[in-house]
Amino acid sequence: MDPHKLGRQNSAIRKVICELLAAEVKDPRIGFVTVTDVKLNRDQTVAEVFVSIMGERNEVTKTFTGLKKSKGFLQSRLSDILRMRATPDLRFVVDNSLDKGASVEDILAELASKGEFMDEREKRKLMVLSDLHPPEQLLNSLNDCESFWIVPHTNPDPDAMGSALALAMALKSAGKDASVIGYDNPPAGFKDLPGFKKIISESEANSTEVDDLPDTVVLVDCHRIDRTGNLQDTLSRIGKKICIDHHLVTGRKMPLQGWVEPIASSTTMLIMRVIQEFDGCSLSDGIAANLYAGMYADTGGFRFDNTLPMAHEAAVELTRYNFNASMLAESMLHQKSRAAAELLVNVISTFTFHGDGRVLFLSTTQQMLKDTGTSLVDTEGFISMAFGINGVKYVAFVKEQPDSSWRVSLRSMHAGDVQSVAATFGGGGHKAAAGCTLTGDYDEVVEQLLGLLLELPVE
Repeated sequence: MDPHKLGRQNSAIRKVICELLAAEVKDPRIGFVTVTDVKLNRDQTVAEVFVSIMGERNEVTKTFTGLKKSKGFLQSRLSDILRMRATPDLRFVVDNSLDKGASVEDILAELASKGEFMDEREKRKLMVLSDLHPPEQLLNSLNDCESFWIVPHTNPDPDAMGSALALAMALKSAGKDASVIGYDNPPAGFKDLPGFKKIISESEANSTEVDDLPDTVVLVDCHRIDRTGNLQDTLSRIGKKICIDHHLVTGRKMPLQGWVEPIASSTTMLIMRVIQEFDGCSLSDGIAANLYAGMYADTGGFRFDNTLPMAHEAAVELTRYNFNASMLAESMLHQKSRAAAELLVNVISTFTFHGDGRVLFLSTTQQMLKDTGTSLVDTEGFISMAFGINGVKYVAFVKEQPDSSWRVSLRSMHAGDVQSVAATFGGGGHKAAAGCTLTGDYDEVVEQLLGLLLELPVE
């Protein structure tokens, strides 16, 4: 098996186990434990989980017993979160290497200084922008390659397109050949993004001869090429593929190599850090405008729960550059074509409330799109307005696809984890914003989702 892929799987399993031990495993026997490493065997049927346990001998014994007792639960949650074809058998191994270099008291003091005993929300509030470190391997890949296509996911939002345009502009300033690939029927506001008029169309990209393809494709705001729609076949012919994304890794397919960091409020924040760390690149007025547009949109105008202090830190730095921040904000979140406004009227008529009004469903169909001369990209931003309705905690926007499947966008307002609902159906995203695809008629889709949404907490 590819050792790099095995290493990524080891890291993914370790990260999930760490999060589960911190947030979901409630066994009182489990004390201070650190997962130091995970090693899958060659056929991925067994995963050795190396743990360092702090405390006296009896505390170590109790913790280790609790870990073994929690094995079944951990394996089940691993299967749900990582969508592995076959979940490996977890075998816990005590790692005493930390004890050789420091006393228990020293280790506890060091962990406390790093915020290890805070909950995740508290730790994230203390993070600053420079705490986001682009992987050295990613920076080396950008440095070593000469020609790039920067590709957002299909039906791109401002974060995806802003990330692509900013990265392409930065790479060009470093002497690289970089182009952004776009899709048909972009939202009206995209015309205000610097560099948008120069992107390569989807049809033009797909007609490119193999010899004229770039060295490297960089996916932004997604981590698999199956999120690129009709571009997928063309992109698969490009030798090197990397990604920069802030969405959680879910599903059976592993992400491309690159940088996937869900802590970031937007992918544009990650692009900003790449530009700051990459030799030969620097921020400019146009780059800053694209980064700000994506960050503003993905935080809902800095209103969403993913708006951490470092997002405001980034915004302060970006707005020092010469661009019209208020105009971009209006374009990204509020500017609609007349046809999109007509579609919005139809979508509002589909609003249905459940669970005493805390769950709201809305939908759009292919017939609605045909009648108004719009496309699914024109629905960007519709879901956000639903939270202006008093009492709404969860929103499900169900959009019919050309193949009659339904693409579901889920949102949470300071409440439960909609990513867990999306993951049930093979989707993913974040705690407050996630998505998945379902089949069946509309009523069947609503029935599948509603029960899970009603189980989420009210506050």
